[in-house]
Amino acid sequence: MKIEKSLPILIAYLIFIAIGLATGLLNIAWTFIQPTFAVSLDSLGTLLSAAMLGGLIAAFLCGSLINRFTIASVLVSGVVIAGLGMLGYAIAPIWIALLLAAFIASIGKGTIDAGINIFVASNYGASQMNWLHACWGIGLTFAPGLVTFLVLDLEAGWQLGYVIMGGVILLLGLSILITLPLWKLKKTKRSSSEEIASKAPLRETLKRPIVWISLLYFFLYGGIEIGTGQLANTLFVEARGIPQETSSAWVSAYWGSFTIGRMLMGLLALRLGDRTLLNISFALTVAGALLLFANVAEFSSFAGLLALGFGLAAQFPILILQTPRRVGAEHASNAIGFQVGCAGLGGAALSGVAGIFAENFAIELISAFIFLGALLSLVIYQLMARWEKREASASLA
Repeated sequence: MKIEKSLPILIAYLIFIAIGLATGLLNIAWTFIQPTFAVSLDSLGTLLSAAMLGGLIAAFLCGSLINRFTIASVLVSGVVIAGLGMLGYAIAPIWIALLLAAFIASIGKGTIDAGINIFVASNYGASQMNWLHACWGIGLTFAPGLVTFLVLDLEAGWQLGYVIMGGVILLLGLSILITLPLWKLKKTKRSSSEEIASKAPLRETLKRPIVWISLLYFFLYGGIEIGTGQLANTLFVEARGIPQETSSAWVSAYWGSFTIGRMLMGLLALRLGDRTLLNISFALTVAGALLLFANVAEFSSFAGLLALGFGLAAQFPILILQTPRRVGAEHASNAIGFQVGCAGLGGAALSGVAGIFAENFAIELISAFIFLGALLSLVIYQLMARWEKREASASLA
């Protein structure tokens, strides 16, 4: 691969590792943030809602911003905003300031997430897309250990993790500036005459039923993926009496299985094909959620987490990569932004709802929400697959 093509994807990998670390800090840090600001467990929903709003604004507008400006300028802006927002977490003196920091950081992270997904879908193939999302998982895998080390071993406070990640993200922004001419959108392999950069207005994209079906799926997917990583620590420590160090290791293992699954996904996709791989993925997701919900033994809950991680790994990258084919290249940029935004919306909204129910009824309800979400996502995926099949048949006819 030529340097002008390999360098941007390498930078994208590093940025996704950093964004994964930054996102994963809250998985464990929330346990310590809660007493810092003297808020209840269901306040997590408020924090995630602030983050959700920022992420939604960024993801939904990313395609339009790229059309008006350039992919490079949008990404640089996103990195700066994300880095400053992460530093805001560390210096927030009161709860409302923390909510503002979460909002700002998520505008930046949402811009980076949608922008890099659009860039990679335009310029690279399935292998690079798989590795990109594996890098995000790498960051998420190490985030719980980083927070645990800083808080329990160094006794430095949860804020230090946000200082470190804010600085790292800002430094990575310089790498985009240095390589600015290399960040351009190209024609997709699936369409020789159309570019992935959106040519369709947002309202036209939203008129397509398949877009709404896919948005519902990504909403549920985000709820399962983010909700599991975000709330598993609370479930294990507060409801099941598992020590914090063990719980941190389990949450890291969840993101580790998620990451390893994405690393292996490219090879499996070549042998099995996208459809078969997705069917296996959904089966693993439902089975893992069931094991977590059943809570037969500690080991079965751990096995459920691993199955969830492996099962979820293939879903997001494959369905993002299929977006130009599914909705049309002229709608792809808008649709990808919407899908990324809805995944964040689902993660915030469903995690918040689960937190409210857990706070007011029983913390064990967290596992019930994850299991129900897994079942519903399977149903929506089947609807989406049938719609695509019907559209393909109509096109051939």
